[in-house]
Amino acid sequence: MDILKDIEKVRQKLKSEGNIKKTPFAKGMYRFSMFMLDYFTRVKKDLDLDYESFMIIQTVVSHNLYNLNKKLNSSLSYEDLENEWGVVANGILDDLSNFKEAHNAQKLTISSICLVINLPKETVRRKVNELSKKKVLIISNNHGILLGKQYKKIFSKFVPETTLKVSKLVKGWEKSGVLKSLLEFKV
Repeated sequence: MDILKDIEKVRQKLKSEGNIKKTPFAKGMYRFSMFMLDYFTRVKKDLDLDYESFMIIQTVVSHNLYNLNKKLNSSLSYEDLENEWGVVANGILDDLSNFKEAHNAQKLTISSICLVINLPKETVRRKVNELSKKKVLIISNNHGILLGKQYKKIFSKFVPETTLKVSKLVKGWEKSGVLKSLLEFKV
């Protein structure tokens, strides 16, 4: 696998790269670890979801974003995305054929999700069914797995705070010099 070769290159480079060795890497890694711990606990506390279910939702979100960006050939603003999820939440696109046509999307399946997040098929199937009952996801034989009406609540509740926390993480990295080293890092 190419990713494994790339990871090994990064490992070797981290050991030898002058800028990374001179930078307070432990402070940057600490900030990242704290960000990840906070992110993980907010999924459970704020969204009342287990992390695997959340990652399944993120896979569906990623699939939707990929298709939106491909179709529009540009990035959407926060407001545009909120409106996009609102279209689904308000039932404007209740007809799934209109949804598929509007997004020109390839079908996302349980098998596809399994490949992306490396979970057993039965686990993904069970969790997708649970998320479908909560109307966070829609399961359609013809159109695959789509975001449901309740996803907008997740987006509105979780994304602004995550954006703030990412901003704090990057600012902390910038202050400690880790960000500059990461941006200059070449594999």
